[in-house]
Amino acid sequence: MKALRGILITTLLSIGAFFAITHTACNKDRCNNVACLNGGACDGGNCTCAAGWEGNRCQTASRDKFVGTFNGGDSCGVGGYTQYSINFVKTVGNQTQMTMRNMLNNMDDSAICTLVGVDTFSFNGSNNSITYRGYGKISNDSLWMSYHVQFDTINYDCKYFGIGY
Repeated sequence: MKALRGILITTLLSIGAFFAITHTACNKDRCNNVACLNGGACDGGNCTCAAGWEGNRCQTASRDKFVGTFNGGDSCGVGGYTQYSINFVKTVGNQTQMTMRNMLNNMDDSAICTLVGVDTFSFNGSNNSITYRGYGKISNDSLWMSYHVQFDTINYDCKYFGIGY
């Protein structure tokens, strides 16, 4: 009887160990070997990136696709179509900001742009008696912006489209 009892206990312990190992193997921590960069956090094996970062491991600065020159033009409520280039430069020390230069085809006009999504930004700027604010987005190498301009007491809305080069 003692031998049968020993065999039964050994069998039950073996079955319990088998199920414990199987359960642990099937419920692995999917984030165990995932290294999210730049403040990203792993969730279910995938990285959720902090603002200003993208990529499967949050390794790419979102604003880098904007940095450079876009050749295009705008259509405004008062002036028709004007062709000119806009240039974006990085803001040192802030991954979610950049400076847009040559706003309204004036080298003295610039705006501070803040990323609000991976491909979108908002901006505000002013020069003397002109203020402007709006938003923009990028897709592939194309830039689209919509903005409002106030010049003294005159207000108008503009749309810009440009291709990066």
